[in-house]
Amino acid sequence: MIVCHCRGITDRAIRDAVRDGARTVRQVARACDAGARCGGCRPAIAELIDDEGPCASPRAFALRVAPAVAAS
Repeated sequence: MIVCHCRGITDRAIRDAVRDGARTVRQVARACDAGARCGGCRPAIAELIDDEGPCASPRAFALRVAPAVAAS
C-alpha cells in the first residue's frame, strides 16, 4: 500500500527502513524519502514505526535472542 503519495513510497519500504534502524519519522525520511515532502503521511509513518516495535532490526533481535540460546 502506498503511504507517501508525494514520493510513491510503500509501507513495505518504510518497514524496511525501520528494520534497518530508522526509529523516527525523520530517520525514515532520510532512509527512503517517505514524509520528506508535504508531511501528510507522517502520522501513518509513525504508526508503522510503532507497529514494527523497538526491536525491529534483525541485529537487535539477534542480540536479544543470543543470550538465551547461549544459556541453554
